[in-house]
Amino acid sequence: MNFPFNYNGIEIIPIKDIDFYIYLSNKLIMDAVIINMLKKPELKNPVMVCGLPGIGLVGKIAVDHLVDQLKTEKFAELYSPFLPPQVIIEGEGVVRMVKNEFHYHKANSDKGEKHDLILLVGDFQGITPDSQYHISHKILEVANELGVRRIFTLGGLGTGDLAKTPRVYGASNNIGLIRELKDGGYDIKFRGGGGIFGASGLLLGIGEIHGELAIDAVCLMGETHGQFVDPKSSKSVLNILTRILGIEVDMKELTKKAKESEKEMRDIKKMISMEKQAI
Repeated sequence: MNFPFNYNGIEIIPIKDIDFYIYLSNKLIMDAVIINMLKKPELKNPVMVCGLPGIGLVGKIAVDHLVDQLKTEKFAELYSPFLPPQVIIEGEGVVRMVKNEFHYHKANSDKGEKHDLILLVGDFQGITPDSQYHISHKILEVANELGVRRIFTLGGLGTGDLAKTPRVYGASNNIGLIRELKDGGYDIKFRGGGGIFGASGLLLGIGEIHGELAIDAVCLMGETHGQFVDPKSSKSVLNILTRILGIEVDMKELTKKAKESEKEMRDIKKMISMEKQAI
């Protein structure tokens, strides 16, 4: 039997079959991102809000707070070898695989809510540059399947300073969406320069260029030091997001966390300053 390998064991692919092998390779790679669909919710005009771990955990804290306050229901899980190779130890020592989760919230018309929400939260982002692309692509597939036409990604903008009142910056893949938010009077600063790393940025980028998965998206970034967990910045982002979405969320718990975190950050900064003076 003749095998299609040369003496180095490298497969020789006929030119006419290259497109097929590229497709097959991509398919195998993409299947390494597994969506465990627990149920498929019926949603009306859904908007997706993504808050995965990043700078200052700003986005994660914000969306975790939404999940808690809106009493959402989990409907899908994302597993992948692209996530860190570890497990999470939970109560009584029981472990689970690291994952991302999709939750949903049905709009309450009595409160004037207009959109159902899909909330993406998780333990980690992809650990390599290519994994970020693959996972973001899969997230967009889920969004597209459920009829999402607008995505908000939440994150932090590292400044190296402790802001008294963190400002919120924005970026989008649609100039029309930027103008809409500006006209809405939301205190979001849009400016050029810099970049957005990870899923918070790629969901905008891939959502712009990928034909069938094209979705309007905006990233809201709260000012944060960059070296500390910053629920205060998360609150600044949420204050604006909830206004945009027309939802009411109790901020008491987040305000409490913000005050505790702010004191810890200032104590640490003071201690570092004293250590430098002592050298």
